[in-house]
Amino acid sequence: AELYFYGDIVSSTWSKWEKEDKCPQDVADFLNEIKNTNELSIYINSGGGSVFAGISIYNMLKRHSAYKTVYVDGLAASIASVIALAGDKVIIPATAQYMIHSPWTIAIGNATDFRKVADDLDKIETSIINVYKENLRDDVNIDEIIDMVHKETWLNGEEASKYFNI
Repeated sequence: AELYFYGDIVSSTWSKWEKEDKCPQDVADFLNEIKNTNELSIYINSGGGSVFAGISIYNMLKRHSAYKTVYVDGLAASIASVIALAGDKVIIPATAQYMIHSPWTIAIGNATDFRKVADDLDKIETSIINVYKENLRDDVNIDEIIDMVHKETWLNGEEASKYFNI
């Protein structure tokens, strides 16, 4: 079976701007249709999108019993970088890009509201870091990845393989 992430990662069908956009329900429906499949190829060319939708998709894919091979065809950025790590095997060519960064949002409010938003973003970042940590090479310290996340880091396939089990 084949699954494509060639658009944005969105929260629901109402959030879709393009037919290529994917939400967790799309992935749940797809996985339900292929529940007896032994092999799943996942193709990614996405700039990311909703953190919570992406984390949900990552967890659904991780739970699926098929052997999952992920191919980053062009870009796995932001939350798509998390989804890419759901594979049992991840292939990122030297010509493709893998981008990690801190989550961001848009906020309205007073100083108290903004402090809370910053604290919430720190907690959300922890969820993303936990995925990277689960998929880290043994010789890499998570503090190095955290620093890269804070700086927004772009990696080609060769560079990404120095940090992650891909």
